[in-house]
Amino acid sequence: MTIRRNRALRGAIVGFGNVAVHGHVPAWKTDRHFTILAVCDPNEAQLAVAAELLPNARRYQSIDDLFSNERLDFVDVATPPAMHGEIVLKAAAQRVHVLCEKPLTLSVEECNRIRSAASAARVVVFTNHNWKYAPIFRTAKRVLRRGEVGRITHLELQTLRVQPPGGSGNGDTWRLDPAQAGGGILVDHGWHAFYLALYVLDAQPVAVSARTARRKFVTSGVEDTANCTIDFDGTTAEIFLTWAADERRNTARLTGTQGTIEIAERTLVVRVAERAPVETVFAQPLSAGSYHPDWFAALLDDFREELYEPKLRGSNFREAETCCRLLELAYRSSGADGARLPFRETLPPVEGAGTGD
Repeated sequence: MTIRRNRALRGAIVGFGNVAVHGHVPAWKTDRHFTILAVCDPNEAQLAVAAELLPNARRYQSIDDLFSNERLDFVDVATPPAMHGEIVLKAAAQRVHVLCEKPLTLSVEECNRIRSAASAARVVVFTNHNWKYAPIFRTAKRVLRRGEVGRITHLELQTLRVQPPGGSGNGDTWRLDPAQAGGGILVDHGWHAFYLALYVLDAQPVAVSARTARRKFVTSGVEDTANCTIDFDGTTAEIFLTWAADERRNTARLTGTQGTIEIAERTLVVRVAERAPVETVFAQPLSAGSYHPDWFAALLDDFREELYEPKLRGSNFREAETCCRLLELAYRSSGADGARLPFRETLPPVEGAGTGD
């Protein structure tokens, strides 16, 4: 099917949990370039929620029924991570484009299969890297591009939470179930930290080391705390993540050869030696909620451009591939007592520049 700009793109949401309800649906309902024709979820209760929010959307309990009955341009995959790979591969087999929640997949091997399938079908596979679209990080990127703080030599990213997203306070969430989540905080918040590091540093990793722990949810099958160090050429990123904190907070600090950028929730401060600090305060703190529909709405422009313009395709998928490798290496490093593992960047260029037909 050829993507044309003179009509709304036909889509379906696969997985209708909290992320879809609170993070995606508000954006889909207000974007004139897209229309959601259907929702797929095996849970009847979630389909009942879909009926209320999207009354004109048809509802299915299996992905096979969805593809058998709908003619789609794209699917929005919002299931738990362990299901992503299978659904993305099925969509590619149907020559349907994909917008997928992070993480795209949980292993480099499956990521390679997705690459091959997407290239063969000439479809877009685009991962929801929504934190890049937060106004505070967009502003930080502009400061970096202007060269105000010089070359970045050190990056710190910290995410503090008292529990996983969607939890009740007692750890009642699928994110603590390895069969659904595929991992713990490294899969969830770690993936965000990985692509943010790539975004602000605009560099490729050289090596990775990590340690994980269970500090609070000790009976779960996944880690709730992680320290990860990523070495770049001349720059180091240090990442700390926990679901075992006493507060909910996000911070970042970028140290450059001429100054620093400090991010704390809703405040960004640029410090350069020869001038007074410049502070910018944003409307919403970074840790306000878990779903950020405004950030998702902002990334839809880039997703749409990849659908329309084959020459623009590839950067998002490349970023997701790098995150996938960082995730796999971080777990390997943790299993090897924090060993520093080389990244060995050998990812090929994205092929299949062209629209489906």
